[in-house]
Amino acid sequence: METASCVPTVQIQARDPAASSLDCGDPCEWRIVDMLDADKRKAVFLLHQEGMGRNQIARQLRISPNTVRVIIEQQGEMPLGTRSDKIQIDSDLLKRLYKECDGFARRVHEKLVEEEHISIHYSTLTRLLRQLGMSRSDASDPRRSASAARQWLLEMINGRHTIKRLQVQLPDATDLQFLFSHLKHGRSRQRKKAATILARKRSIPNSVIAQALQSSCSTTRRYYRIYLDAGLEALFAWSTNRHCGDQHKVSERTKRILELLHHKPTSYGINRTNWTQPALLKAYEQSYGEVISRSALAKIIRRAGYRWNKARRVLTSPDPCYHEKVELLLSTLQSLATGEMFFFLDEWGPVQVRQRGGKAYRTDHATIPRHQVSRGNVSLIAALSATTNHVTWHFLDSKDSHAMMDMVEILYNQYHTKPKLYVTWDAVAWHNSGLLLEALDQFNEETRACSVGPIIELVPLPTSSQFLNVVEGVLSGMTRAVINNSDYPNAAQMKQAISKHFSERNEHYKHNPRRVGKKIWELDFFQDFNALRAGNYKDW
Repeated sequence: METASCVPTVQIQARDPAASSLDCGDPCEWRIVDMLDADKRKAVFLLHQEGMGRNQIARQLRISPNTVRVIIEQQGEMPLGTRSDKIQIDSDLLKRLYKECDGFARRVHEKLVEEEHISIHYSTLTRLLRQLGMSRSDASDPRRSASAARQWLLEMINGRHTIKRLQVQLPDATDLQFLFSHLKHGRSRQRKKAATILARKRSIPNSVIAQALQSSCSTTRRYYRIYLDAGLEALFAWSTNRHCGDQHKVSERTKRILELLHHKPTSYGINRTNWTQPALLKAYEQSYGEVISRSALAKIIRRAGYRWNKARRVLTSPDPCYHEKVELLLSTLQSLATGEMFFFLDEWGPVQVRQRGGKAYRTDHATIPRHQVSRGNVSLIAALSATTNHVTWHFLDSKDSHAMMDMVEILYNQYHTKPKLYVTWDAVAWHNSGLLLEALDQFNEETRACSVGPIIELVPLPTSSQFLNVVEGVLSGMTRAVINNSDYPNAAQMKQAISKHFSERNEHYKHNPRRVGKKIWELDFFQDFNALRAGNYKDW
């Protein structure tokens, strides 16, 4: 049967690659051939009516069997819907937008839709950009290359990317200022968090971000999840990296671990006097039949506030009247009347005049002879005013009760117009000698008889409680400043340096008034007498 006369000729329009504009079809139709005309559709239907098979019709007319099936179902009629005209996009417009958007196709698509009012599918746009040779290679695309992503992040950290440029590159510019600031000025973990969020906003995959930041994929994924769920405040909180599974399970493990720590290792058959991580893991497995990793154990111990610390040997006061003496000291100090003064007294020395060591900035390792000829000795007694922070000092020939009485007379003459002076010193033998106490009583009787000068009242410190004497810190500071790393030729020059140090200190507090100490003026500070008795205090 002759069929050639029944089949019309089908013409396919070729595209001109040199055209100045690009055309694209409807978003749902990406074929490059035109729709079949009415004559050809009728020919397909007639051949089918004459008994020719679908595959044979498809081979002869060079169309797909599916097309033949659809035409037969439509009985050779033209469909009611008509294909929309192809959209013409100027290639110069695409090139300009591509340059303005820094090669970011997503932004080009948004500009076409929002500003140029051109409706085009994103995949069609990328195809057109490839035809124009404007698509980026994978090696230079941060979304596909870890090295390119790392380079993009480094350029942003080094300030090569401005906020305005990032607003163009990032489809979502929310929180951009905050993230950009933390990326440039934050700590290491904060920079990684900010870089993760900015990179995800740049549409860089999580695997590429993790490789560029040298972090695990789970870490960067968790940062982004926290940001989406709870926002920036939760993301940059200090505890975001303290992540250890189910909270109930962790709290139960913590309770068990702490219970083990409160027992001796020997209670679990381990021949040790202290716990180690392997010993804890062994005892935990024996007791609860559960195996946990060493890293999980370390995290639980760290979160519970435990640290690997060495026991500190402290000076403990054995004074049976410790509470009463401390309460008297504090109540006296905190209830000083107008004009009354309180002084902390203590001796320093004797210290040999010789070459001395100490910490200092050096280019080489300094050495000091062990055996040296002494160039003299220096001793002094100092009194520190609790209200003015001024130091009164006097150099001694020997440390005895007479030296303490000499300092009391110096304070009496220096503060002759004050109504009362309170003094306190360490409870050593020559400070509490009968001779000194009798001399002090006689001194006060003469003052009352003359009705001129201040009364001297002693406030004793507990036994072995030098940590309560604030002047100890001042003498230690003087030692670090002018004694350590010194090499004075004689005792006179050492005394001169000490006197100059105290004079400069007094001058400083004259222009910058401040009371001695910090928390000794707070009424509720020394409530834990057991801690205070052992010297377990800070910043007092």
